This record gives sequence, structure tokens and C-alpha cells, in this order.
Amino acid sequence: MKIRGSNILLQFAVTALVVAAVAWIAYSTGKTHGAGDYDELQNEVEMLKSREKDAAIVKRVSQQMEDIAYEQMNVSNMQRDRAEEQTRLAEANAARAEEQSRLAQDNAAKAQQQSILAQRNAENARMAAEEAREQRDAATYAKSVSDTLSFRTLSRSLGTVATAKYESKETELADILSYASWYFADKYNGNPYQNETFKALSEATGAVSTYTIPHRSVVHDVVPLPAGRKGCTAVTNYGEVVLVEGGRMKMLFSNKDYDFRAVCADERHVFALSHDGQLCVCDYEKLQSAIPLSQDDWFDILDVGAGELVLVGRRTLTWFDRKSMKTGLTQKLQRPLSTAVLRDNGITLFYQDGSCAVIDKAGKISSRSNMAGSVVTAALYSKAQHVTYLGVTNGDIIVVDAADKVVTKLNAHSSRVTGLSLSGDILVSSSYDKEVYVWNLPKLQLGVDRDKSRQGTESTKTGTPTEWLVPANYSSDAWPLAVCTDGAWAWAGMSDGKIVKMCISVSLMSKQTYGKMRRGLTPDEWIQYVGVGIGYVNLK
Repeated sequence: MKIRGSNILLQFAVTALVVAAVAWIAYSTGKTHGAGDYDELQNEVEMLKSREKDAAIVKRVSQQMEDIAYEQMNVSNMQRDRAEEQTRLAEANAARAEEQSRLAQDNAAKAQQQSILAQRNAENARMAAEEAREQRDAATYAKSVSDTLSFRTLSRSLGTVATAKYESKETELADILSYASWYFADKYNGNPYQNETFKALSEATGAVSTYTIPHRSVVHDVVPLPAGRKGCTAVTNYGEVVLVEGGRMKMLFSNKDYDFRAVCADERHVFALSHDGQLCVCDYEKLQSAIPLSQDDWFDILDVGAGELVLVGRRTLTWFDRKSMKTGLTQKLQRPLSTAVLRDNGITLFYQDGSCAVIDKAGKISSRSNMAGSVVTAALYSKAQHVTYLGVTNGDIIVVDAADKVVTKLNAHSSRVTGLSLSGDILVSSSYDKEVYVWNLPKLQLGVDRDKSRQGTESTKTGTPTEWLVPANYSSDAWPLAVCTDGAWAWAGMSDGKIVKMCISVSLMSKQTYGKMRRGLTPDEWIQYVGVGIGYVNLK
């Protein structure tokens, strides 16, 4: 504003000088030229005034433009100042953002470290929890094992006491203890076929029945009756064919000229094979025919299906058509047989020298290695299980699969095995050691453990619990020469002329025993026979 005021004063001064100059010129002119030049001077004055006016206008325009320029300069300065301020703010914000970014990176690194540490802590905690759970499970398992073994031991003890009570004629208490023995074995996954329990239940139910054949003959073979009929048919060395059905024994045929060694029964006929070469056919009432065979020591009959039987001699195999009642193909053998069994690939022949062969349907014989490693005296094939049971001379029972590989060996009898029969999961074996064994196979599983709840049980290398390798047994004063099974029952042909019927179903015997019981153990009896530390259970 000070500059502007100075310019105005300068303008006034210039104007005054111009006017003074003009006056001076006029005066001088007047002196020099006189009045004649007055008009010219006047014109010049007017021209100067016009020029002054134009100069004033130009000056005002210039002044306005200058003012505008100053105003623009001020605006520009303000904009520059604002831009500089914004720059400073931006730089400050950038510095602040950079600092925040650095802090964020530091925080992220710290967070990552904390996350890694937290993961490690979590993993350590998980491992500690897993270890604690394993220790808890181990402790629980150990207690369960201890409890289970205690209850299984209790089961055997109760069975032993029950048997003693039967001997002392304390039948009511003996029945209760027999059932209690089964109860603890069943509840704690023990073997209900353990001998103590099995014998006690057999006593409770009268599970053994005996049928005596006249003449004290030797019962060489016994087979179940065909489907729909309950009982068995048996043959003796005294030429007798006997039918046992409905609790009664009936003599179908008797001729002491025959020495029967094997029998087979279907819906219409009973076929009895005499060792000297006669096949006698009965119709459940009387003898119908006697078919002569070649000379040999005949000892077995195989039902090969399709209406055919194979008659087995020591050195001869003869096919027999049941429809035409005629013999067919006869195959002579180079070595004497000990036994034979029908399997999926044909008839497997076991020789007395310990060798083995297979004969197919066309009569072709192919040698095989003896999978049993000993002379086989009894053989049984299970189509359902795809295994073959082989009883040998030392009393063992060898179980082989379809590829003839041994899957289980049962240290069974102490002498030659004479018979094998299967009913569901129950295997029955007989021997010259005068014992009939009842094996419960679900736990044996042929070397494969089917029962996953075998806690607390010592096992063999095949996975079989050792307590299941001890079968229940029926003892006798005579040799059981043959056995067969029919559902819950087994039949044994004895060397003293008896046919023994035995219940082989623990489930059936336990139900029958429970049905006999009029009461359970009293609390005092429970403490005496079961124990104080086991909670009382009313068994009835």
C-alpha cells in the first residue's frame, strides 16, 4: 500500500510539471510569437490534455492490471504456502505412516513369534494330554485286566465247587453255582466252554445219555440222521445197524457175518460198509440188499454228492450210484490209506506211510506234500470255513487252509485221533486216549482274532487266547472210535458197545439250568462263594 501512495504523488508531480511547462511555453510563445500563435498553442494544450487523459486511462488500466497481478500473486503465494503446508503435512503423514508400518511389521513379527510359541505350547499340551490319556487308559486297562482275570478265575472256581456239590447231593445249590459259573464266564468274555463250567452245566442238565447195544460189540461208526430227523445211526463189528431217535434205540439189521466199519444215511436209506467187502442197504426198517465189493479192508464212506458215494478201502476206491444201487468206477491204489476226505479240489488221500495225494473226478491221482507232517488218522473239511482239520497219530489236530498251509495247531489228545466232527463253531474230536473234546472255535479263529474284546487274556503266537486252547472233555472207560454232531448234540460210538449222546451247547445248558433254578444265591451264600468285594447280583 505504501508503494501505491508514492505513485499517486509522483503522478501529481508529473502533471504539475506538465502544466507548468505548458504555461512556460505559452508565455514564451506569447512573447516570441505573440497572439498569432495562441491557437496553435491551444491545440497543443488540448492534445496534451488528450494525451494526459489517455495516459490516465492507460495508467488506470495498468493500475488495475497491476492490482490483478498483485491479487493473483497473493493467491499464488497463498496457494504456494498452502502447497508447502500440505507437502509438510504429507511428509509428516508419510513419516508417521512409515513409522506405523515399521511398528506394524514389528508387531507382526512379534505376533508370528507368539503364534509359533502358542502352537508349540498347544502341541506340548496335546502331547501331554495324549500321554495322560494313554496312562489313564493303561491304568484302566490294567484294572480291567485284573478284574477280568479275577472274574474268570472265579468262574472256574464256581464250576469246581458246583461239581463238588453235585457229588455231595446238594443239587439245588449246585445248580445255582453252575449257572453262576457260566454267568461270570459269559459276562467277562471268558470261555464258557472251560472244563469246570462245562462239566458243571452238564451235571445240572443231565447232558449225557448212554445207549447200550447188546452183545457188547464195538461201535465203529456213527452218523447223524438226515435233515428233519433228530438222532443218529450207528454200525458195529457184530454186523448191527442201529437207529437212535426220539430217545429210543432200534435195531435195523443184525448179522454177525458182517463186520461193519462205516455208515452213511440219507432220507430213504442207510448204507453200512463191512470191512470184508459187502455194502448193505437198509430202508430204516430192514435190509434191502447186500452188494459185494472187491477184496480189501474197507473202512469209510464218502458222500460226494450228485447221488454218489465213494467207498474207501485201504487200497481201493469204488464209486457207488445210490439211484441205480450199482457200483461204478474202481480205482486201485499203490499204497495203503490211513484216511481220506472230500475237499473242493477232489478227494485228498492220506497214506499210512505219511504221504498224500489228490484224486479228481476223472480218477487222476496227483501227489501232494503232507501238510500235517505226520500220519493222518482222521480228517474233516469245512466248506464254510475253507479249512481242513487233520487229526494225527500223536493226538494233535492240524488246521490247514485251501492252499494246504498250516494256520493253527491244536495240542489236543495224547493218542491217535479217531474222529472229527463240526457243528457251527463247535469242533468235537475223539481219540484212543478215551477222551471226547469239545472245542469252541469262535475264539480260536484259526489263527485270526475275530473277538476284539479279549482284554486280559494271554495269547499264543497265532493270536488265540491260551484259555481257549483247553477244550471241555467227556471222559470214558472205553475208546471213542467215532463222533458226529447234530446241532446242539454230539454222538460218540464207543469200543464197549455204547452210543453216548452229549450236549455240546453251553448256551442251551445254561438256559436249562436257569429254568431249573428256584432261587439265586442268598446274600450270605454270595459272600461265601463269590466274595465280599463283588456287588451282590440276584441271579434268578
